[in-house]
Amino acid sequence: MKTYIKHILCLLICVGVLSCDDYLDVQPEDKFLEEQLFSNEEGFYTALNGVYAKIVAENGYGGDLTMSTIEIMAQQYNIDFQHSKFPYATYSYTDGAVQAKFDNIWTNMYTSILNVNNLLLGLELYPEVLSADKENIIAGEAYALRAMLHFDLLRLFGPIYSTNAQDDAIPYYTESKAQMAEMLTAEQVISKILADLESAETLLENDPVRVDGPLKSVGEDYSVNFFRFRNLRLNYFAVKALQARVNLYAGNNEAAFLAANAVIDEASVFFPWVIDEEVVSGGANIDRIFSTEVLFALDNTELYNRQSRYFEASLEYDNILAPLRDRLGEVFEGYNQDYRFPYSWFISNEGSKDYETFFKFADIEDKDKTSRFMQPLIRMSEMYYIAAETAEDEQTALDYLNTVREERGLGDGTQLIPGVDLQNEIFKEYRKEFIGEGQLFFYYKRKNISSIQSGTTSSEIGMTAAQYVVPLPLSETDYR
Repeated sequence: MKTYIKHILCLLICVGVLSCDDYLDVQPEDKFLEEQLFSNEEGFYTALNGVYAKIVAENGYGGDLTMSTIEIMAQQYNIDFQHSKFPYATYSYTDGAVQAKFDNIWTNMYTSILNVNNLLLGLELYPEVLSADKENIIAGEAYALRAMLHFDLLRLFGPIYSTNAQDDAIPYYTESKAQMAEMLTAEQVISKILADLESAETLLENDPVRVDGPLKSVGEDYSVNFFRFRNLRLNYFAVKALQARVNLYAGNNEAAFLAANAVIDEASVFFPWVIDEEVVSGGANIDRIFSTEVLFALDNTELYNRQSRYFEASLEYDNILAPLRDRLGEVFEGYNQDYRFPYSWFISNEGSKDYETFFKFADIEDKDKTSRFMQPLIRMSEMYYIAAETAEDEQTALDYLNTVREERGLGDGTQLIPGVDLQNEIFKEYRKEFIGEGQLFFYYKRKNISSIQSGTTSSEIGMTAAQYVVPLPLSETDYR
């Protein structure tokens, strides 16, 4: 019990008291709290765990940036004028509730960034507490977290990169001070993100994941456990995957291809394709998220509450997040054998809906299954899509796409052949693969797609910077 209380105390210190302006001012009380937090290994572990815990909140990756708001903006769901989320589906960024939502997202992520910087400064000021290998792992994850958070802030609030990379975007915080940083251009932000990812890669060179894989089991020692479940932390392979994602966004196709292939070549043995039987014969413990393939996920203990809040068939029409039935069939092209369709979408007996509702994140019977609370953020399949998009020849690209399709149940008779519209096939894969994971809107923005199909009607929605670029919150602009 004493150990548990100490962990909670350290967490509260890390994400609360010590994240204010005078976090490391040399004052007696602050100095005492700082020394208490970083006086032993567990303090550093708890500080880092506190960041992961904060970013999986509903106004972070535990809701808005994966299952709900960002997917509504991608027109994944049927949201008409009667629906409570209609302002998000119509990009009404001046609506009061919408402004408050994005202000909360902004604040959550930048607070997390400041906490990461607090941790990095703690590593600098108290180097004698950790062994070199442990310090490298913690620092590597911290740099990767800082890069990932800034990147998603850029993707949401920054300009359309392919046409306006020189426009002002967001600030990039590298110090543990809540003082306003200068506004950087999108290009400058990308440069800093890639630099942080390079630092993370170097520090994580000896990550246990490269030898033992994610290690999905619990040991008896707290210190040892910190280096297990590497799929729930920003491990070495997740850092390489982020390099691929960021470089693709920035138009650095060769670098994106090399990073994606590095992950495919080295990580596949540790992150294998889901076993077919775990899906088609999974029963009450079906693996709908294809957990073995997830390079990085957050441990979201509120996952099933969010599933119920967003997708439960018993929800009223003006609250449920569900697509038009015809649209769902169109997305999956009539392929009922595609694992991503019949096992995550079906008409429930518990509701009055005559259309399929979403079950991808529904609870399972085995409450001890290690993948139970996984909120997927980075997948192996994305590396194949990036490699396909950046490959130099058509056949190589098709091989990457067909590999994923075959592992999703689309084998003989459905394989893509030369002459198909390659870019359109990649787009269709993004629509199927990442439902509820928040990647489709950013795909549209990266490609600067001029119009996308409405989630409610058969018409197209014109997309410009007015729709793609979320305005900076007033809490940021009012003080500049």
